Amino acid sequence: MQVYTGKPTSGGPEKNQGMWVVLDVTEGLRGHNVTCDNFFTSYELGRQLLKRKITMVGTDRKNKAELPPALLASKEREVLSSKFAFTPTTTVVSYLPQKNKNVVLLSTLHAEAEISYH
Repeated sequence: MQVYTGKPTSGGPEKNQGMWVVLDVTEGLRGHNVTCDNFFTSYELGRQLLKRKITMVGTDRKNKAELPPALLASKEREVLSSKFAFTPTTTVVSYLPQKNKNVVLLSTLHAEAEISYH
């Protein structure tokens, strides 16, 4: 495990820090699921974890370029509605719990547009 020692001496922000933290913490694991918050969640992290036979579920930040714009539009949507997008390995769902409040989840564990209420 690596120790975080603060900002690099170059002064700029560290790239993909969240991804490297998760990859480091899950080193050696197989067949598990990782749950992340939006600092760590990314499409690329999901791909890297799948190579290790690890699935991921996490909230995602709405400013990520990897997210389809259709999922981010919330003005015309009904409260409590969900919109899904799929790749062969990843499901992204945009859920509107209240007006103009959009929550985006990314999952490599789930493959269907199914909503569970329990």
